[in-house]
Amino acid sequence: MAYQRVKPDKPLSADEALVALERYCAYRERSPHEVRQKLKALGQTGDTAEQLYQVLETDNYVNEYRYAEAFAGGKFRINHWGRVRIRMALQQQHIGHAVMETALATISESEYLAVLKQLVERKLAQWAHEDPAMAKHKTLQGLIRQGFETELIFFTLKSSSET
Repeated sequence: MAYQRVKPDKPLSADEALVALERYCAYRERSPHEVRQKLKALGQTGDTAEQLYQVLETDNYVNEYRYAEAFAGGKFRINHWGRVRIRMALQQQHIGHAVMETALATISESEYLAVLKQLVERKLAQWAHEDPAMAKHKTLQGLIRQGFETELIFFTLKSSSET
């Protein structure tokens, strides 16, 4: 039988909820949206929830800019996501446009292009047994799914085929 978390009969007090939220936020960076969802899950609503959220923000447990920068940097460096996919993921977390653009600006352009070039070469090698036109097409599709800009992919494909 699967493990099921037992919900308490009574909602947590504000102090207990604050301790639980501090632990939740200290584990890893959390978006403001995730923290508000956790507040609801802990049974905190209305003014109490807003006061708890303000305390977390004041104590620097929740910081939208810090979350967006960590998220964008991690998804780029570890998962090799492109800017388009990172932007969409941040939008799903209800991150503001200005914060999102600031976070995306922290990704170095030279590093971004180097990763794109490396991915193009790897994917072209993966499809080397195919027709060259089909290999380029599949490479393009894969990199678009990873969130890289179409124009940059075309430019990188063209430059890699010239060498």
